[in-house]
Amino acid sequence: MTPVPDPGRPAALEVRGLTKRFPGVLALDAVDLALAAGEVHAVAGENGAGKSSLIKLLGGAERPDGGHMRLNGQPYAPRSPLDAMRAGIRVVHQELQMLDQLSVAENLLFDSLPRRAFGLVDRPRLAQRAQALLAMVGLHDLDPARRVHGLGMAQRQLIEIAKALSADCRILILDEPTATLTTRETGRLFAIVRQLRGAGVAVLFVSHHLQELFEIADQVSVLRNGRKVATQPIADTSPDGLVRLMVGRDVAAAAGDALLPHGGQALRIEGLRFSGQSAGAAIDLAVHHGEILGIAGLVGSGRTETLRAICGVDRRIAGRIFRDGREVTITTPRDALAAGICLVTEDRKDEGLVLDMPIRANVTLATLRGHARSGWIRDAAEAVSARRMVGDLDIRCAGIEQHPRELSGGNQQKVVLAKWLLARPDVLILDEPTRGVDVAAKAEIHAVLRRAAEQGMAVIIVSSDLPELLAVSHRIAVLSKGVLAGEVARHAFDEQSILRMAYREYLRTEDDTAAVAA
Repeated sequence: MTPVPDPGRPAALEVRGLTKRFPGVLALDAVDLALAAGEVHAVAGENGAGKSSLIKLLGGAERPDGGHMRLNGQPYAPRSPLDAMRAGIRVVHQELQMLDQLSVAENLLFDSLPRRAFGLVDRPRLAQRAQALLAMVGLHDLDPARRVHGLGMAQRQLIEIAKALSADCRILILDEPTATLTTRETGRLFAIVRQLRGAGVAVLFVSHHLQELFEIADQVSVLRNGRKVATQPIADTSPDGLVRLMVGRDVAAAAGDALLPHGGQALRIEGLRFSGQSAGAAIDLAVHHGEILGIAGLVGSGRTETLRAICGVDRRIAGRIFRDGREVTITTPRDALAAGICLVTEDRKDEGLVLDMPIRANVTLATLRGHARSGWIRDAAEAVSARRMVGDLDIRCAGIEQHPRELSGGNQQKVVLAKWLLARPDVLILDEPTRGVDVAAKAEIHAVLRRAAEQGMAVIIVSSDLPELLAVSHRIAVLSKGVLAGEVARHAFDEQSILRMAYREYLRTEDDTAAVAA
Protein backbone atom coordinates (compact mmCIF):
# COMPACT_ATOMS: atom_id res chain seq x y z
CA MET A 1 0.00 0.00 0.00
CA THR A 2 1.21 3.53 -0.74
CA PRO A 3 2.38 5.19 2.47
CA VAL A 4 0.39 8.23 3.59
CA PRO A 5 2.55 11.14 4.72
CA ASP A 6 2.40 12.28 8.32
CA PRO A 7 -0.39 14.90 8.43
CA GLY A 8 1.61 16.79 11.05
CA ARG A 9 4.58 17.27 8.70
CA PRO A 10 5.04 20.94 7.71
CA ALA A 11 4.20 21.81 4.14
CA ALA A 12 7.09 22.15 1.71
CA LEU A 13 4.86 24.28 -0.51
CA GLU A 14 1.70 26.03 0.59
CA VAL A 15 -0.67 28.24 -1.40
CA ARG A 16 -3.55 30.20 0.03
CA GLY A 17 -6.30 31.95 -1.91
CA LEU A 18 -4.42 31.65 -5.20
CA THR A 19 -6.32 33.49 -7.93
CA LYS A 20 -5.58 33.99 -11.62
CA ARG A 21 -7.61 35.84 -14.23
CA PHE A 22 -7.25 35.82 -17.99
CA PRO A 23 -9.39 37.93 -20.36
CA GLY A 24 -12.95 36.76 -19.84
CA VAL A 25 -11.89 33.78 -17.71
CA LEU A 26 -11.37 33.24 -13.98
CA ALA A 27 -8.83 30.42 -14.29
CA LEU A 28 -8.17 29.98 -10.56
CA ASP A 29 -10.59 31.09 -7.87
CA ALA A 30 -9.06 31.34 -4.36
CA VAL A 31 -7.38 27.91 -4.42
CA ASP A 32 -5.72 26.50 -1.28
CA LEU A 33 -3.20 23.68 -1.51
CA ALA A 34 -0.47 22.20 0.69
CA LEU A 35 2.26 19.85 -0.54
CA ALA A 36 4.42 18.02 2.01
CA ALA A 37 7.99 16.78 1.56
CA GLY A 38 8.07 13.08 0.73
CA GLU A 39 4.51 13.19 -0.64
CA VAL A 40 3.04 12.50 -4.07
CA HIS A 41 0.08 14.85 -4.33
CA ALA A 42 -2.17 14.37 -7.35
CA VAL A 43 -4.25 17.14 -8.93
CA ALA A 44 -7.26 15.99 -10.95
CA GLY A 45 -9.86 17.86 -12.96
CA GLU A 46 -11.37 18.33 -16.40
CA ASN A 47 -9.60 20.30 -19.10
CA GLY A 48 -10.15 23.93 -18.21
CA ALA A 49 -10.48 23.19 -14.49
CA GLY A 50 -7.38 25.26 -13.69
CA LYS A 51 -4.65 22.61 -13.41
CA SER A 52 -2.35 24.16 -16.02
CA SER A 53 -2.84 27.63 -14.57
CA LEU A 54 -1.89 26.34 -11.13
CA ILE A 55 1.27 24.74 -12.51
CA LYS A 56 2.25 27.94 -14.34
CA LEU A 57 1.93 29.96 -11.13
CA LEU A 58 3.93 27.46 -9.09
CA GLY A 59 6.61 27.28 -11.79
CA GLY A 60 6.92 31.05 -12.27
CA ALA A 61 5.55 31.14 -15.84
CA GLU A 62 2.64 33.33 -14.70
CA ARG A 63 2.07 35.61 -11.71
CA PRO A 64 -1.07 35.37 -9.55
CA ASP A 65 -3.69 38.11 -9.31
CA GLY A 66 -4.42 37.22 -5.71
CA GLY A 67 -3.36 35.00 -2.84
CA HIS A 68 0.12 34.04 -1.72
CA MET A 69 2.57 31.13 -1.69
CA ARG A 70 5.10 29.92 0.87
CA LEU A 71 8.05 27.60 0.19
CA ASN A 72 9.55 25.84 3.20
CA GLY A 73 7.84 28.40 5.40
CA GLN A 74 9.22 31.43 3.51
CA PRO A 75 7.34 33.73 1.13
CA TYR A 76 7.57 32.48 -2.44
CA ALA A 77 6.78 34.78 -5.38
CA PRO A 78 8.72 33.69 -8.50
CA ARG A 79 8.93 36.22 -11.31
CA SER A 80 10.15 33.70 -13.88
CA PRO A 81 10.69 29.95 -14.36
CA LEU A 82 14.37 30.59 -13.58
CA ASP A 83 13.38 31.87 -10.13
CA ALA A 84 11.42 28.66 -9.54
CA MET A 85 14.33 26.49 -10.67
CA ARG A 86 16.71 28.33 -8.36
CA ALA A 87 14.26 27.72 -5.51
CA GLY A 88 14.40 23.96 -6.21
CA ILE A 89 11.13 23.61 -8.15
CA ARG A 90 11.32 21.73 -11.45
CA VAL A 91 8.37 21.48 -13.85
CA VAL A 92 7.83 18.94 -16.63
CA HIS A 93 5.11 20.59 -18.72
CA GLN A 94 2.51 18.74 -20.76
CA GLU A 95 3.48 20.84 -23.79
CA LEU A 96 7.15 19.97 -24.20
CA GLN A 97 9.68 22.79 -24.30
CA MET A 98 12.71 21.65 -26.26
CA LEU A 99 15.30 23.22 -28.55
CA ASP A 100 14.92 21.09 -31.66
CA GLN A 101 18.21 22.00 -33.33
CA LEU A 102 20.30 21.14 -30.27
CA SER A 103 21.38 17.64 -29.30
CA VAL A 104 19.70 15.48 -26.69
CA ALA A 105 22.62 16.08 -24.33
CA GLU A 106 22.50 19.85 -24.83
CA ASN A 107 18.77 19.91 -24.10
CA LEU A 108 19.25 17.80 -20.98
CA LEU A 109 21.98 19.99 -19.48
CA PHE A 110 21.28 23.33 -21.11
CA ASP A 111 21.16 25.09 -17.73
CA SER A 112 24.41 23.51 -16.47
CA LEU A 113 26.64 22.64 -19.42
CA PRO A 114 29.99 21.25 -18.16
CA ARG A 115 32.82 23.60 -19.08
CA ARG A 116 36.56 23.38 -19.49
CA ALA A 117 39.21 26.02 -20.15
CA PHE A 118 38.09 29.31 -21.73
CA GLY A 119 34.43 28.41 -21.19
CA LEU A 120 34.30 25.74 -23.90
CA VAL A 121 31.81 22.94 -23.45
CA ASP A 122 33.40 19.75 -22.12
CA ARG A 123 31.90 17.34 -24.68
CA PRO A 124 33.09 14.06 -23.09
CA ARG A 125 31.66 15.03 -19.69
CA LEU A 126 28.47 16.29 -21.35
CA ALA A 127 27.97 12.93 -23.08
CA GLN A 128 28.75 10.99 -19.90
CA ARG A 129 26.28 12.94 -17.75
CA ALA A 130 23.63 12.79 -20.48
CA GLN A 131 23.97 9.00 -20.83
CA ALA A 132 23.50 8.58 -17.08
CA LEU A 133 20.32 10.69 -17.14
CA LEU A 134 18.93 8.87 -20.18
CA ALA A 135 19.56 5.54 -18.47
CA MET A 136 17.46 6.69 -15.50
CA VAL A 137 14.40 6.97 -17.76
CA GLY A 138 15.10 3.86 -19.82
CA LEU A 139 16.57 5.53 -22.93
CA HIS A 140 19.78 3.53 -22.83
CA ASP A 141 20.06 3.25 -26.62
CA LEU A 142 19.44 6.91 -27.48
CA ASP A 143 22.56 8.69 -28.76
CA PRO A 144 23.11 11.84 -26.62
CA ALA A 145 24.65 13.55 -29.66
CA ARG A 146 21.50 13.10 -31.77
CA ARG A 147 19.47 16.20 -32.51
CA VAL A 148 16.09 16.39 -30.81
CA HIS A 149 14.46 17.26 -34.13
CA GLY A 150 12.85 14.11 -35.50
CA LEU A 151 12.40 12.30 -32.17
CA GLY A 152 8.95 10.99 -31.28
CA MET A 153 6.78 12.57 -28.60
CA ALA A 154 7.36 9.69 -26.16
CA GLN A 155 11.14 10.03 -26.41
CA ARG A 156 10.85 13.79 -25.97
CA GLN A 157 8.66 13.28 -22.90
CA LEU A 158 11.25 11.01 -21.30
CA ILE A 159 14.02 13.49 -22.12
CA GLU A 160 12.06 16.26 -20.37
CA ILE A 161 11.66 14.05 -17.31
CA ALA A 162 15.38 13.26 -17.35
CA LYS A 163 16.12 16.99 -17.62
CA ALA A 164 14.09 17.66 -14.49
CA LEU A 165 16.24 15.10 -12.68
CA SER A 166 19.49 16.70 -13.89
CA ALA A 167 19.63 19.12 -10.96
CA ASP A 168 18.80 18.78 -7.30
CA CYS A 169 15.11 19.55 -6.88
CA ARG A 170 12.97 19.61 -3.76
CA ILE A 171 9.64 19.89 -5.55
CA LEU A 172 8.94 18.12 -8.86
CA ILE A 173 5.82 19.02 -10.82
CA LEU A 174 4.76 16.50 -13.47
CA ASP A 175 2.01 17.61 -15.88
CA GLU A 176 0.62 14.60 -17.79
CA PRO A 177 4.05 12.89 -17.76
CA THR A 178 2.76 9.54 -19.08
CA ALA A 179 0.55 10.87 -21.88
CA THR A 180 2.67 9.26 -24.61
CA LEU A 181 4.38 6.55 -22.55
CA THR A 182 3.66 2.84 -22.72
CA THR A 183 3.20 0.58 -19.72
CA ARG A 184 6.90 -0.19 -19.52
CA GLU A 185 8.02 3.47 -19.60
CA THR A 186 5.29 4.44 -17.13
CA GLY A 187 6.46 1.77 -14.72
CA ARG A 188 10.00 3.09 -14.98
CA LEU A 189 8.81 6.64 -14.28
CA PHE A 190 6.82 5.50 -11.24
CA ALA A 191 9.89 3.74 -9.85
CA ILE A 192 11.78 7.05 -10.14
CA VAL A 193 8.93 8.95 -8.46
CA ARG A 194 8.94 6.49 -5.56
CA GLN A 195 12.70 6.92 -5.15
CA LEU A 196 12.29 10.69 -5.07
CA ARG A 197 9.48 10.44 -2.53
CA GLY A 198 11.69 8.27 -0.35
CA ALA A 199 14.41 10.94 -0.56
CA GLY A 200 12.00 13.57 0.73
CA VAL A 201 11.13 15.23 -2.58
CA ALA A 202 7.58 16.57 -2.88
CA VAL A 203 5.91 15.56 -6.15
CA LEU A 204 2.86 17.26 -7.66
CA PHE A 205 1.39 14.80 -10.18
CA VAL A 206 -1.22 15.76 -12.78
CA SER A 207 -2.74 13.04 -14.96
CA HIS A 208 -5.99 12.25 -16.74
CA HIS A 209 -5.20 8.54 -16.37
CA LEU A 210 -7.07 8.04 -13.12
CA GLN A 211 -5.70 4.55 -12.52
CA GLU A 212 -2.23 6.11 -12.30
CA LEU A 213 -3.32 8.39 -9.48
CA PHE A 214 -4.43 5.41 -7.44
CA GLU A 215 -1.14 3.67 -8.13
CA ILE A 216 1.27 6.48 -7.28
CA ALA A 217 -0.43 9.24 -5.26
CA ASP A 218 -0.80 9.73 -1.50
CA GLN A 219 -3.26 12.61 -1.63
CA VAL A 220 -5.50 14.00 -4.35
CA SER A 221 -6.93 17.47 -4.82
CA VAL A 222 -9.75 18.04 -7.31
CA LEU A 223 -10.28 21.26 -9.26
CA ARG A 224 -13.51 22.15 -11.01
CA ASN A 225 -14.14 25.41 -12.88
CA GLY A 226 -11.09 27.00 -11.26
CA ARG A 227 -12.02 26.11 -7.69
CA LYS A 228 -10.75 23.37 -5.42
CA VAL A 229 -13.67 21.12 -4.49
CA ALA A 230 -11.83 18.48 -2.40
CA THR A 231 -8.53 17.27 -0.98
CA GLN A 232 -8.42 13.78 0.49
CA PRO A 233 -6.21 10.70 0.86
CA ILE A 234 -6.30 8.65 -2.33
CA ALA A 235 -7.17 5.61 -0.21
CA ASP A 236 -10.44 7.28 0.81
CA THR A 237 -11.82 7.67 -2.71
CA SER A 238 -12.60 5.56 -5.79
CA PRO A 239 -12.31 6.15 -9.53
CA ASP A 240 -16.05 6.71 -9.86
CA GLY A 241 -16.04 9.04 -6.87
CA LEU A 242 -13.13 10.99 -8.31
CA VAL A 243 -14.88 11.43 -11.66
CA ARG A 244 -18.01 12.72 -9.90
CA LEU A 245 -15.90 15.28 -8.04
CA MET A 246 -14.20 16.33 -11.29
CA VAL A 247 -17.24 16.77 -13.52
CA GLY A 248 -20.08 17.10 -11.03
CA ARG A 249 -21.93 14.18 -12.61
CA ASP A 250 -21.53 10.55 -13.63
CA VAL A 251 -19.72 9.94 -16.93
CA ALA A 252 -20.73 6.89 -18.91
CA ALA A 253 -17.89 4.54 -19.77
CA ALA A 254 -17.07 4.03 -23.42
CA ALA A 255 -19.33 1.42 -24.91
CA GLY A 256 -17.61 -1.81 -25.80
CA ASP A 257 -20.12 -3.00 -28.40
CA ALA A 258 -19.31 -0.74 -31.33
CA LEU A 259 -21.02 -1.60 -34.58
CA LEU A 260 -19.15 -3.94 -36.88
CA PRO A 261 -17.66 -2.42 -40.03
CA HIS A 262 -20.11 -2.44 -42.92
CA GLY A 263 -18.11 -1.43 -45.98
CA GLY A 264 -15.37 -2.50 -48.32
CA GLN A 265 -11.67 -1.89 -47.99
CA ALA A 266 -11.05 1.86 -47.74
CA LEU A 267 -7.27 1.84 -47.40
CA ARG A 268 -4.62 -0.82 -47.96
CA ILE A 269 -0.88 -0.51 -47.38
CA GLU A 270 1.50 -3.03 -48.94
CA GLY A 271 5.19 -3.36 -48.10
CA LEU A 272 5.50 -0.05 -46.29
CA ARG A 273 9.08 0.79 -45.34
CA PHE A 274 10.38 3.91 -43.62
CA SER A 275 13.68 5.11 -42.23
CA GLY A 276 14.81 3.30 -39.09
CA GLN A 277 13.24 -0.08 -39.78
CA SER A 278 15.42 -3.15 -39.58
CA ALA A 279 16.56 -4.73 -42.84
CA GLY A 280 13.79 -6.66 -44.55
CA ALA A 281 11.03 -5.25 -42.36
CA ALA A 282 7.84 -4.06 -44.06
CA ILE A 283 4.29 -3.41 -42.94
CA ASP A 284 1.01 -4.47 -44.57
CA LEU A 285 -2.20 -2.94 -43.20
CA ALA A 286 -5.80 -2.51 -44.29
CA VAL A 287 -8.85 -0.73 -42.86
CA HIS A 288 -12.46 -0.90 -44.05
CA HIS A 289 -15.18 1.70 -44.37
CA GLY A 290 -17.04 1.85 -41.07
CA GLU A 291 -14.13 0.29 -39.16
CA ILE A 292 -12.03 1.67 -36.31
CA LEU A 293 -8.58 0.10 -36.50
CA GLY A 294 -6.41 0.52 -33.41
CA ILE A 295 -2.62 0.37 -33.66
CA ALA A 296 -0.75 -0.67 -30.52
CA GLY A 297 2.96 -0.93 -29.79
CA LEU A 298 5.77 0.28 -27.59
CA VAL A 299 7.71 3.51 -28.00
CA GLY A 300 9.94 2.95 -31.02
CA SER A 301 7.66 0.32 -32.55
CA GLY A 302 7.02 2.43 -35.65
CA ARG A 303 3.42 3.47 -34.90
CA THR A 304 3.83 7.18 -35.57
CA GLU A 305 6.32 6.61 -38.40
CA THR A 306 3.77 4.39 -40.17
CA LEU A 307 1.03 7.02 -40.02
CA ARG A 308 3.30 9.82 -41.17
CA ALA A 309 4.64 7.73 -44.06
CA ILE A 310 1.11 6.88 -45.21
CA CYS A 311 0.12 10.55 -45.24
CA GLY A 312 3.27 11.89 -46.89
CA VAL A 313 4.41 13.85 -43.83
CA ASP A 314 7.65 11.85 -43.79
CA ARG A 315 9.21 10.11 -46.77
CA ARG A 316 8.65 6.38 -47.11
CA ILE A 317 11.39 4.18 -48.53
CA ALA A 318 9.02 1.73 -50.19
CA GLY A 319 5.42 0.61 -50.23
CA ARG A 320 2.18 0.94 -52.18
CA ILE A 321 -1.00 2.66 -51.04
CA PHE A 322 -4.48 1.75 -52.30
CA ARG A 323 -7.69 3.73 -51.80
CA ASP A 324 -10.91 1.84 -52.47
CA GLY A 325 -8.82 -0.71 -54.39
CA ARG A 326 -7.07 1.84 -56.60
CA GLU A 327 -3.38 2.61 -56.17
CA VAL A 328 -2.64 6.24 -55.33
CA THR A 329 0.58 8.22 -55.19
CA ILE A 330 1.12 10.08 -51.91
CA THR A 331 4.32 12.04 -51.36
CA THR A 332 2.93 15.06 -49.49
CA PRO A 333 0.08 15.76 -47.05
CA ARG A 334 -1.66 17.58 -49.90
CA ASP A 335 -1.65 14.32 -51.89
CA ALA A 336 -3.14 12.50 -48.90
CA LEU A 337 -5.90 15.08 -48.52
CA ALA A 338 -6.69 14.82 -52.24
CA ALA A 339 -6.99 11.05 -51.77
CA GLY A 340 -9.46 11.53 -48.92
CA ILE A 341 -6.98 10.77 -46.11
CA CYS A 342 -6.49 13.12 -43.15
CA LEU A 343 -3.99 12.87 -40.28
CA VAL A 344 -4.51 14.25 -36.77
CA THR A 345 -0.90 14.42 -35.58
CA GLU A 346 0.23 13.74 -32.01
CA ASP A 347 1.76 17.22 -31.70
CA ARG A 348 -1.30 19.43 -31.83
CA LYS A 349 0.45 22.72 -30.99
CA ASP A 350 3.28 22.57 -33.52
CA GLU A 351 1.60 20.57 -36.29
CA GLY A 352 -2.14 20.70 -35.70
CA LEU A 353 -2.92 24.31 -34.88
CA VAL A 354 -1.99 27.86 -35.76
CA LEU A 355 -2.14 29.13 -32.20
CA ASP A 356 -2.35 32.84 -33.01
CA MET A 357 -5.15 32.51 -35.56
CA PRO A 358 -8.77 32.38 -34.36
CA ILE A 359 -10.67 29.14 -33.93
CA ARG A 360 -12.68 30.10 -37.01
CA ALA A 361 -9.60 30.10 -39.23
CA ASN A 362 -8.17 26.93 -37.69
CA VAL A 363 -11.37 24.96 -38.21
CA THR A 364 -11.62 25.91 -41.89
CA LEU A 365 -7.90 25.75 -42.69
CA ALA A 366 -8.16 22.45 -44.61
CA THR A 367 -11.28 23.50 -46.54
CA LEU A 368 -10.45 27.03 -47.68
CA ARG A 369 -11.57 26.43 -51.27
CA GLY A 370 -15.03 25.57 -50.05
CA HIS A 371 -15.17 28.83 -48.12
CA ALA A 372 -13.83 31.10 -50.85
CA ARG A 373 -15.17 32.82 -53.96
CA SER A 374 -12.88 34.16 -56.69
CA GLY A 375 -9.93 33.57 -54.42
CA TRP A 376 -11.37 35.54 -51.49
CA ILE A 377 -12.40 33.84 -48.24
CA ARG A 378 -16.05 34.40 -47.41
CA ASP A 379 -16.07 35.33 -43.73
CA ALA A 380 -19.77 34.58 -43.31
CA ALA A 381 -19.49 31.05 -44.75
CA GLU A 382 -16.38 30.40 -42.68
CA ALA A 383 -18.15 31.54 -39.51
CA VAL A 384 -21.16 29.29 -40.20
CA SER A 385 -18.94 26.22 -40.58
CA ALA A 386 -16.85 27.07 -37.53
CA ARG A 387 -19.88 27.62 -35.30
CA ARG A 388 -21.41 24.34 -36.46
CA MET A 389 -18.24 22.37 -35.67
CA VAL A 390 -17.81 24.12 -32.31
CA GLY A 391 -21.36 23.07 -31.46
CA ASP A 392 -21.04 19.53 -32.81
CA LEU A 393 -17.87 18.85 -30.82
CA ASP A 394 -18.86 20.92 -27.77
CA ILE A 395 -15.69 23.02 -27.95
CA ARG A 396 -15.72 25.17 -24.84
CA CYS A 397 -14.57 28.63 -25.87
CA ALA A 398 -15.53 32.28 -25.63
CA GLY A 399 -16.38 32.28 -29.35
CA ILE A 400 -15.00 31.40 -32.76
CA GLU A 401 -12.68 34.46 -32.70
CA GLN A 402 -10.84 33.19 -29.62
CA HIS A 403 -7.32 31.88 -30.25
CA PRO A 404 -6.56 28.20 -29.56
CA ARG A 405 -3.57 29.26 -27.44
CA GLU A 406 -6.09 30.34 -24.78
CA LEU A 407 -7.94 27.00 -24.71
CA SER A 408 -7.36 23.94 -22.55
CA GLY A 409 -5.57 20.96 -24.10
CA GLY A 410 -8.79 19.01 -24.60
CA ASN A 411 -10.51 21.86 -26.40
CA GLN A 412 -7.43 22.45 -28.55
CA GLN A 413 -7.61 18.81 -29.60
CA LYS A 414 -11.27 19.22 -30.49
CA VAL A 415 -10.40 22.17 -32.73
CA VAL A 416 -7.88 20.00 -34.60
CA LEU A 417 -10.45 17.23 -34.92
CA ALA A 418 -13.07 19.71 -36.12
CA LYS A 419 -10.73 20.91 -38.89
CA TRP A 420 -10.34 17.42 -40.35
CA LEU A 421 -13.94 16.28 -39.82
CA LEU A 422 -15.09 19.38 -41.73
CA ALA A 423 -13.00 18.10 -44.68
CA ARG A 424 -15.18 14.93 -44.70
CA PRO A 425 -12.34 12.44 -45.31
CA ASP A 426 -12.93 8.83 -46.24
CA VAL A 427 -10.03 7.80 -43.99
CA LEU A 428 -9.32 9.60 -40.72
CA ILE A 429 -5.99 8.75 -39.06
CA LEU A 430 -5.33 9.88 -35.48
CA ASP A 431 -2.08 9.74 -33.53
CA GLU A 432 -2.67 9.85 -29.74
CA PRO A 433 -6.03 11.65 -30.16
CA THR A 434 -6.77 11.91 -26.44
CA ARG A 435 -3.29 12.72 -25.11
CA GLY A 436 -3.72 15.18 -22.25
CA VAL A 437 -7.52 15.04 -22.47
CA ASP A 438 -9.75 14.60 -19.41
CA VAL A 439 -12.17 11.71 -18.94
CA ALA A 440 -15.26 13.62 -20.04
CA ALA A 441 -13.64 15.04 -23.18
CA LYS A 442 -12.16 11.63 -23.97
CA ALA A 443 -15.61 10.06 -23.88
CA GLU A 444 -16.90 12.82 -26.17
CA ILE A 445 -14.07 12.29 -28.68
CA HIS A 446 -14.68 8.54 -28.67
CA ALA A 447 -18.37 9.18 -29.37
CA VAL A 448 -17.46 11.47 -32.31
CA LEU A 449 -15.20 8.77 -33.79
CA ARG A 450 -17.88 6.10 -33.41
CA ARG A 451 -20.41 8.29 -35.19
CA ALA A 452 -17.93 8.90 -37.98
CA ALA A 453 -17.38 5.14 -38.39
CA GLU A 454 -21.11 4.46 -38.31
CA GLN A 455 -21.46 6.90 -41.21
CA GLY A 456 -18.92 4.92 -43.25
CA MET A 457 -15.62 6.61 -42.46
CA ALA A 458 -12.56 4.41 -41.97
CA VAL A 459 -10.73 5.37 -38.76
CA ILE A 460 -7.19 4.46 -37.65
CA ILE A 461 -6.09 5.28 -34.10
CA VAL A 462 -2.62 5.05 -32.57
CA SER A 463 -2.71 5.23 -28.78
CA SER A 464 -0.32 4.44 -25.95
CA ASP A 465 -3.42 3.85 -23.80
CA LEU A 466 -4.25 0.20 -24.45
CA PRO A 467 -7.61 0.35 -22.59
CA GLU A 468 -8.60 3.13 -24.99
CA LEU A 469 -7.86 0.92 -28.01
CA LEU A 470 -9.74 -1.98 -26.42
CA ALA A 471 -12.76 0.27 -25.87
CA VAL A 472 -13.10 1.86 -29.31
CA SER A 473 -11.51 -0.48 -31.87
CA HIS A 474 -13.08 -3.16 -34.03
CA ARG A 475 -9.63 -4.61 -34.63
CA ILE A 476 -6.14 -3.95 -33.24
CA ALA A 477 -2.90 -4.24 -35.22
CA VAL A 478 0.24 -4.57 -33.08
CA LEU A 479 3.63 -3.22 -34.18
CA SER A 480 6.94 -4.26 -32.66
CA LYS A 481 10.21 -2.62 -33.77
CA GLY A 482 8.86 -1.70 -37.20
CA VAL A 483 7.26 -5.10 -37.83
CA LEU A 484 3.56 -6.04 -37.82
CA ALA A 485 3.59 -8.51 -34.92
CA GLY A 486 -0.07 -9.53 -35.29
CA GLU A 487 -3.70 -8.49 -35.46
CA VAL A 488 -6.54 -9.18 -33.03
CA ALA A 489 -10.26 -9.04 -33.83
CA ARG A 490 -12.66 -7.55 -31.31
CA HIS A 491 -14.10 -10.88 -30.16
CA ALA A 492 -10.57 -12.03 -29.27
CA PHE A 493 -9.33 -8.87 -27.51
CA ASP A 494 -7.02 -9.78 -24.65
CA GLU A 495 -4.66 -7.27 -23.06
CA GLN A 496 -1.96 -9.80 -22.20
CA SER A 497 -1.81 -11.29 -25.69
CA ILE A 498 -1.59 -7.80 -27.23
CA LEU A 499 1.25 -6.87 -24.88
CA ARG A 500 3.08 -10.08 -25.76
CA MET A 501 2.88 -9.14 -29.43
CA ALA A 502 4.12 -5.63 -28.64
CA TYR A 503 7.16 -7.03 -26.84
CA ARG A 504 7.78 -9.77 -29.40
CA GLU A 505 10.85 -8.22 -31.03
CA TYR A 506 12.24 -7.23 -27.63
CA LEU A 507 12.05 -10.64 -26.00
CA ARG A 508 15.40 -12.35 -25.65
CA THR A 509 15.02 -15.71 -23.96
CA GLU A 510 13.91 -18.93 -25.60
CA ASP A 511 11.10 -19.30 -23.10
CA ASP A 512 9.67 -15.90 -23.99
CA THR A 513 10.02 -16.61 -27.69
CA ALA A 514 8.19 -19.91 -27.24
CA ALA A 515 5.45 -18.17 -25.27
CA VAL A 516 4.90 -15.64 -28.07
CA ALA A 517 4.81 -18.41 -30.65
CA ALA A 518 2.22 -20.24 -28.56
